[in-house]
Amino acid sequence: MSGIPASDPRHQRAAAIRWLPLLMAAGLVVFTLLSVTFANMTGHGVVRTGANAIVDTGHVMIRRDASGTIHVADPATDAIIASYPMAHDQFLAGALRSLERMRGPASEESTRTFAVLRIGSGSVFLEDVGTGDRISLNAFNRAESLALAQRVAAHNGGQK
Repeated sequence: MSGIPASDPRHQRAAAIRWLPLLMAAGLVVFTLLSVTFANMTGHGVVRTGANAIVDTGHVMIRRDASGTIHVADPATDAIIASYPMAHDQFLAGALRSLERMRGPASEESTRTFAVLRIGSGSVFLEDVGTGDRISLNAFNRAESLALAQRVAAHNGGQK
């Protein structure tokens, strides 16, 4: 034991700060902030995907006939935009079933208006205008959903 009392300041060593790792971490933070600011201001190194751009290609009504064929019609003119015959892999029937499950009790399908939305370059959604419920048509068939969005857009005079 030493003859120095425990309360003596010589026993309490000052905590040594490791300056090199601290300065390196601060430098990395500053470099990151400067890089992001430069990229946002100049556009260099930024890839614009348009993933947040929602395009409403048009409104449609969906009707079924006695044979099970699903017709997509323009609500204003009642013109048929697309028809999908009864099949085991009919993508629009699956989307409508999913919307019915989300909505709850079934209402008359032929009186509902749907919006066909295109988000970014390839995602297509069917939105029930009355309730605001959306379902991705890409989940059922990506090629058919893109074709439907193009047909609805062409019927309404192109992409808006």
